[in-house]
Amino acid sequence: MVLVVDTDFTVKLLKTLPHLMYQLFHNVTHIEFSQTGEDVKLNKTQQKTLMILYSEQSLNMSTSCRILNMEKGSFTSVIDNLIRFELVERKRDDKDRRKVHINLTAAGRKLVKQRMDLISKQIEQKLAVLSDKDYNRFINAVEILEDITAKLGAK
Repeated sequence: MVLVVDTDFTVKLLKTLPHLMYQLFHNVTHIEFSQTGEDVKLNKTQQKTLMILYSEQSLNMSTSCRILNMEKGSFTSVIDNLIRFELVERKRDDKDRRKVHINLTAAGRKLVKQRMDLISKQIEQKLAVLSDKDYNRFINAVEILEDITAKLGAK
């Protein structure tokens, strides 16, 4: 099968997905916490990293960089700060010492779980403007995108 992707479709794709993410996640609760009496507010990259680690359990540095679309050097400083906040830890792969895995600590998992519950409620409020039909279509579209993303990543 020969697929033809025209410019209009490409523009729609480049515009729609980031705009959707903005609509859903702009102004959602930022992750803030107190550590040894000091208030800490995580930046968006740190928050995304925690959310991805929460959903994936454990990732190596390379995969994390690919998911977040970051260079390894830049991502290292993100991880260094999250380690300093005691939210993540690095572990070397027992079988391949070159690989470094990143995991949430117990404190990191607890913090993200609390925030995910809040974020879920905020997204629920934003989606409340949709009719039942549009809500079901949206859920179906997300499931289709998840499936397609997995297939594209398998190559």
